[in-house]
Amino acid sequence: MYVILSEAEQRLAKFLATQRYENARRKGLANAKMGNQSNKLTDLEGIASEIAFCKLANIYPDLDLDHTNAADCFLHNGYAVDVKSTTYKTGRLLSVRWKNSEKVDVFVLMVGRFPKYRCAGFMNASELIKESRLTNLGHGEGFSATQNELQPLSVLLNFNHGV
Repeated sequence: MYVILSEAEQRLAKFLATQRYENARRKGLANAKMGNQSNKLTDLEGIASEIAFCKLANIYPDLDLDHTNAADCFLHNGYAVDVKSTTYKTGRLLSVRWKNSEKVDVFVLMVGRFPKYRCAGFMNASELIKESRLTNLGHGEGFSATQNELQPLSVLLNFNHGV
């Protein structure tokens, strides 16, 4: 399932990426990127993939410039979603070791490059945030799942009784 951001969505993503990065550095918050790509690209891909997911899920993205929530968005059924992104076609769903799974219900993986993304699927937080999933892919230890372990987005969006 692919989504391409419109011109307006692309401008919004660029603005939010710049402002969130500047706000976080001004507040002295650590940058938790898990790769050697530029900060600008990391923030752009992150917010753009969040907007792309929200477009697929028919929900409004979080436009807060501080963005202090663990979740990136909330589904109509109330589930808190943490959207992760990768530019690698076979990239994994990754989360930092210190992630608090109690504040997030599900993790979603978006794959692609600005402005086109594919939703690879989702995994319940309780399934991802487990000691058995700790992996080091060269940028520190974190939780990891392969794309073939993810459930399709349609399951998440049609699920009414809990994930």
